[in-house]
Amino acid sequence: MRRSHSSLLKRFLGWRGYGWCASLMVLLLLAGIAVNGLLALGRLPSFALQSTQPAIRITGPGIGGTSAGAMQAYVLGAVVTPGVYTLPDGARVHDLVAAAGGLAADADATRVDLAARLADGQEVYVPAVGEQVPLIIGGKVDVNLASAQDLHNALGLSLTIARRIISYRATHGPFTAVSQLLLVPITRSTYDRIKDLITI
Repeated sequence: MRRSHSSLLKRFLGWRGYGWCASLMVLLLLAGIAVNGLLALGRLPSFALQSTQPAIRITGPGIGGTSAGAMQAYVLGAVVTPGVYTLPDGARVHDLVAAAGGLAADADATRVDLAARLADGQEVYVPAVGEQVPLIIGGKVDVNLASAQDLHNALGLSLTIARRIISYRATHGPFTAVSQLLLVPITRSTYDRIKDLITI
């Protein structure tokens, strides 16, 4: 058994390709050591050893719906083409009306604050002359139009809280975001209960 092993070893060492094989193994070993060293030092680009991964586009409210610096607002009522429009941040109601083709012939512009700044997701209703502005738009109560009694009846708020909301609106102007109700202030539990039932 020992003789057979030694004879095999002698044959392998006497093989002409032995030198090349040994040199290649040494080179591969040295290359592996070099790569690990460069990775440890942060000098080897990470893409050299990583497969290319497809880019993932993250979407969702406030992420992928509009591009950076853009917002969306909904205009309905007495405009030429009611609908949802994408506008730059900082746009005002008159920009939204212009995007909708302008005011309709019977629009009552005196009842719309055309200079008001828009918020992302805001709804704007342009009434016709002589039209009573609907309190409920899209199934939600407009807190910029509702009276204290309306808020009490439609949302089940106490009259004390409803009057506090109206007082805040009178002092600071129309709400531009539903979350501003927390500044009235109202409790977080009340806010969570009504936030999906109201619009601005």
